[in-house]
Amino acid sequence: MKYQLTQESPVIYKLTLELEQDEVQPAVNAAAKEIGKQAKIPGFRPGKAPVHVVKKFYAQEIKSALINTLLAQKIGEVIEKEGLELIGEPRLAEFDVDLKNNTAKAVVILEVKPQIELKPEDYKGIEVKVQKRAVGEKEVERVIEGLRNQAAQWKEVEREAKEGDLVELEYETAVEGIEEPQKGEVAVVLGANQLWPEVEEAVKGKKAGEEGEVEFEAPEDEKYGDVAGKKVKVKFKVKAVKEKELPEVNDEFAKRFGFESLEDMKKRILEDIEIAEETREQEEIEDQIVDALLKKVDVPVPPSMLELEIQAQAQNQLTRLAQAGFNVNQLNPQTVVEMVRPTAEKTVKVKLLLEKVAELEGIEVTEEDLEEEIKKLADAAFNGDYVLARKSLEERGLIEMIKKDILRQKALDRLVELAKIEEVEPEKEEKEGDKE
Repeated sequence: MKYQLTQESPVIYKLTLELEQDEVQPAVNAAAKEIGKQAKIPGFRPGKAPVHVVKKFYAQEIKSALINTLLAQKIGEVIEKEGLELIGEPRLAEFDVDLKNNTAKAVVILEVKPQIELKPEDYKGIEVKVQKRAVGEKEVERVIEGLRNQAAQWKEVEREAKEGDLVELEYETAVEGIEEPQKGEVAVVLGANQLWPEVEEAVKGKKAGEEGEVEFEAPEDEKYGDVAGKKVKVKFKVKAVKEKELPEVNDEFAKRFGFESLEDMKKRILEDIEIAEETREQEEIEDQIVDALLKKVDVPVPPSMLELEIQAQAQNQLTRLAQAGFNVNQLNPQTVVEMVRPTAEKTVKVKLLLEKVAELEGIEVTEEDLEEEIKKLADAAFNGDYVLARKSLEERGLIEMIKKDILRQKALDRLVELAKIEEVEPEKEEKEGDKE
């Protein structure tokens, strides 16, 4: 066998193979005999036609058989000899077989894991700053207040409408250039930016049963939509004014949300906030470390890895939009792909970078690591059945993917251990936002 290996890019190689008679002929004969067992050739019973006759009638089938046998074997030999670490399957670009002379030539595209030039000094001692936010009674009260608003009732009142009230309106909107006015009914909360400002100001101070009218030229602002820059006239009638009634915070209120008591509610909310804050801090540290490394190190992106990551992230994005009530059928699939591409590319780079760190640090995935991860998956999706979870993962060929995920997480944990972490106060703007 003669071969030539040409590097087309940091992650793509072109392999040209030339196979000679002493390699091709035995493989052709073996393929012809196997095909001949079932071949229907005029003048011959199945399995009785000579090789040269089978070659004449079943040339394409023999060529296909060689791809899966001889060619696959020779590609494997080159990959092993050259020490290449493939990503995905080899892609056959050309394959020509001369069955008369028993020779073959092939061109194969190999996508490989990139060589990343990373040194320990690149990732040891990375300096990061993490904001430490105080968690206490104020944060708990903020959550409880949100639950009060969630459980609030709207009570009709006989007074003038003011900010915070729910107002039910009948309206008629005439827009310059449009013949027919638009009529309808709407319920809005004043002060929640649900009405054009000019209309909202006209509604404030009105009681149920009162009418109003406002004319204005809509500013060139996106919140005015299609009427921006046009003259608008809105007539309205207030059908009802309702104020929000917030429930009292006590044990009964807590029980409505599944807590045993108000004390239990506050305790568990505080625990949840503390866990969320710890998660935020950890993610902030990890993000800074990864971003710092990506600035130092060039990570070539294999096309097939990028394509798979784009598909996964695009599907996740579509699922989130659908859950939010968006009609995803109206979206151009290519738009979604381009939207997630930058994030997908970064994700692939981070995965490869963490695998390199694992290699340099001698990090491995143990059977105990794998069992622990499968137990988590079993609890989340298989009602705690470890055996069923593992069987399902093995049948779907996902065990190696899970091992890769564990390896990368262990590498990321190691980077955090090696980092120089400084705790800092929250930004001034954030503090002021908390005061509000």
